[in-house]
Amino acid sequence: MRLDAKAKAGIALIMLVMFLAVLPVGVMVPAEKAANWNYLPYWNDYPRNARPIWLPSGFKTLESSGTNFSMTFSVGDAVPGNIMLEGDSTVRLVVRRPDGLSVVLGPVEVDGRTSVNSNPILAADAYDFAESLGYGPESRPLFTPTQLLFMGYDGQVLEGDYTLEVESSGPVEATVFGDSYGLLGTDSYGRDLWVGFVLAGRSTLLVSLEVSALVVVIGLLLGLLAGYYRNRLVILLEGLLNSLGALPVLPLAMLMIFSFSTTGIAMSREIGTGTLALILALLLAGKFGSAVRGFVVQEKVKEHVAAARALGAGDFHILRRHILRPVIPYALSHFSLLFPKVVALVAILGFFNMIPSDNWGSFILEGLNQNALYAGRWWWFLAPVVTMVFLSVGFALLWEDEASEGVLT
Repeated sequence: MRLDAKAKAGIALIMLVMFLAVLPVGVMVPAEKAANWNYLPYWNDYPRNARPIWLPSGFKTLESSGTNFSMTFSVGDAVPGNIMLEGDSTVRLVVRRPDGLSVVLGPVEVDGRTSVNSNPILAADAYDFAESLGYGPESRPLFTPTQLLFMGYDGQVLEGDYTLEVESSGPVEATVFGDSYGLLGTDSYGRDLWVGFVLAGRSTLLVSLEVSALVVVIGLLLGLLAGYYRNRLVILLEGLLNSLGALPVLPLAMLMIFSFSTTGIAMSREIGTGTLALILALLLAGKFGSAVRGFVVQEKVKEHVAAARALGAGDFHILRRHILRPVIPYALSHFSLLFPKVVALVAILGFFNMIPSDNWGSFILEGLNQNALYAGRWWWFLAPVVTMVFLSVGFALLWEDEASEGVLT
């Protein structure tokens, strides 16, 4: 089968999305951040509600590393929210301001990660400097220790060029956080939303792949048996396929998941991935199994099948060589149409908090719970929605090419 431009575009879109499932997590996001996505204290040093780096911002996040280095930057209306240090070293910070004043913070022992806002010594030094400018203890709820380093005497931001000198006994990485961070910004806890998006996408796609594969396997098995044999058991099997095909999937899936799951931490539902995939596959296999049965009924009365039977071929040989072969292309086409629908179904179930682990539905729900939509942080919702659209369009383009080649006929 020769692929046209539409099919190639469809394959490109599918591969782009499926990278989330097939690439190791550590390739797409830092492994440490991925492991701590749900551990909120880990994110205390990161900026909260930051914008993506590809949007205009008042102060972009700056990073530098080494031993005894400096960073020069300009501050306008927006001031840095925090200064984070990572490494294993003794560090002293010197902030040289445009008004000629220098602020010395530390020295402190950095063993892993710390910041001006979270380290007691660095924060105390920042507060001491702020008091010399007239910012007493009553100002502390209004400003972070880092923000006070960039304030003037009049309660306004001291605009101009600043230099941050990092004096360290060994290699250290310094990050000056602004109001933008990462490809998708951060949430109200400071979590990198790109990390959450990747983890949610990986979970959603892997579960959907498992469900879609089970649907094809179960549908093929039941359809072959119901179409080839005729006895009481097969008649019951045929009735089962018709019943499964007529059931409303979403409400019944919610009911079955609730019945087979347990209540976990914070009243969340806990259910094994295998159990979840089997429930959804059983609910979705009816229509496909009935279609396979129709194929089998047509194929088993053809002359080449009768000839094979007359030559002594057994049922298994006939099913494998003469009946299953024309069914396989249809099964693959059905898989390509089913998979994006299962992705949407898993996302819907996650949105209603019916399934455990991170998924695109729970990712969107978390954004609504944090009022991200009302706060104008639309990029939170755009990422999973656009990705699911890409996946659907990709399979639609591929299916259109298969249909034009006669695969579905």
